[in-house]
Amino acid sequence: MSLISSVVDFFQEGGPVMLVTATAGVVGLGIAYERGQKLFREYSQDTNLFMARVKELMVQNRMEDAIQYCNLHDKYPLSRIIKSGLERAGCEEALIRQSMESTYLDQVPQVTKKLAYLSLIANSGMLFGLLGTVLGLIHQFGALSTVDAANKQLMMAKGIAEAMNNTALGLMVALPCLIFHGVYTGRAQRILEELERGSSQFLDWMGLYNYGQLQSRLSKGVAAVHAKESNQKAAA
Repeated sequence: MSLISSVVDFFQEGGPVMLVTATAGVVGLGIAYERGQKLFREYSQDTNLFMARVKELMVQNRMEDAIQYCNLHDKYPLSRIIKSGLERAGCEEALIRQSMESTYLDQVPQVTKKLAYLSLIANSGMLFGLLGTVLGLIHQFGALSTVDAANKQLMMAKGIAEAMNNTALGLMVALPCLIFHGVYTGRAQRILEELERGSSQFLDWMGLYNYGQLQSRLSKGVAAVHAKESNQKAAA
């Protein structure tokens, strides 16, 4: 109960700008939670195993099975890109590349979505905190000219509390949002690099497939895929 009372006093002493800063912080935390779920859970894919399995199916000329395998992993951006290429199997490389690039451009905003808002909210939190600090000082100096000497110390204490509380809340909003923005931006960049690397590998395989050389060039190492999948199932 004392904690709730302290929080209430903290906001009351800070003035109305505190509510705006706190609202920005709540929005930032909501975005951070949603992006964390996407980037570290939903988009967390073993791309090496996925690509090895696709390669195996292509070597066996099981293109429909490869498409179905991509459908099973449809929540991952790389799976959608590879599927768009598989659906153009037998077409010219330019058409395959165009289809994959179109899907890639659709997936990039899904990976990077809302990340810029975290930086915006961090800056906004700092600026709102600064605004509250300045207003607190203005109230303090304005009140000093209208009160008697006995009440000046009390008015100064209130003005300083309003200024410092706004500064503190602005920092409490800005610092976590900046940290989340940095971590999530790095994670999004790694995902995009995996998309580009996987797409490049697939285009190379598809070129060999169209020229009938895929099986002779890439049949090595298929057994290793089964061994890795068996180990993962055993560990699960």
